Amino acid sequence: MILRSPQGDTGRPPRGRNPLLRVARPESPGRDPGLEDRGRLRRLVGDSATRLFWASVLLLATNLIWILAVALNLLGPLGPLSAGVLGWVALSADLPGVALLAAAYAGLTREQERTSNRLRSAIVWGFVGWVVLSAYWRFLLPLTTGTDVQDLFAGLLGANPGTLALAKKAWASVEEIFVAWIAAAGLFFVLHLLIAIDYRRASDMEWVKGVPAYAWLLGTGLSFVSTILIVAALLPVLGGGFLGSTFVGGAIGKLLVAPNILLSGYVSSLQLGRAAIAAKRKAGRG
Repeated sequence: MILRSPQGDTGRPPRGRNPLLRVARPESPGRDPGLEDRGRLRRLVGDSATRLFWASVLLLATNLIWILAVALNLLGPLGPLSAGVLGWVALSADLPGVALLAAAYAGLTREQERTSNRLRSAIVWGFVGWVVLSAYWRFLLPLTTGTDVQDLFAGLLGANPGTLALAKKAWASVEEIFVAWIAAAGLFFVLHLLIAIDYRRASDMEWVKGVPAYAWLLGTGLSFVSTILIVAALLPVLGGGFLGSTFVGGAIGKLLVAPNILLSGYVSSLQLGRAAIAAKRKAGRG
């Protein structure tokens, strides 16, 4: 009687099994490549508190730069720094700052495992729209007049007769810039009104409960009104008249008072973001 091995002939693979499958082992059922990719992306851009922190850093710097630009405009350039250079930096720095603020609110909704939150979705997409609209009137629309936005305003204020002539020739584009500027300022104010409403509704466990909602609302509201005053003063110049009497009040509100209010607000939100990051790290270690 011949005894056979339970596995059969050792020279052949067991029936029903392919030896090639031993080379390429399947992924562990606990690993999901999609989840790993999302995890890497989350580590790259941070959680909602980290986004709030960096958004506050950029927006704080933007308002501080506007104040310094006004000072250099009165005192003159300081080495390579001039009011014009700082103006371009400020016109660019707040765009990624607001985009990060939108990402912070979007991330907070996901972290709270909410399927939908219409108010926060409106805040997120409103900020995205503000970034697009602001980039449009600051950088793209002025190209239709043959100049940039800073030279355009300098011309309207009488510092550059050549640019003023270009502005008068392209008056329809300049008016479109004014309309888009007012619309962007109004949208920014409305979004911070929604933030104030969300602040009132937020739970004590969310960092939203600590945002300086009313300081932001006051600063953006004043900035909106100041924008209207500046445009109302510049329109007569575009038509061949004199600068309106509302310009000084609008410029002071837009470039000095509103930035100082927002400056204090972004200092608070920066500290809030830092505290939220520290609390999350502590909870992770615990």
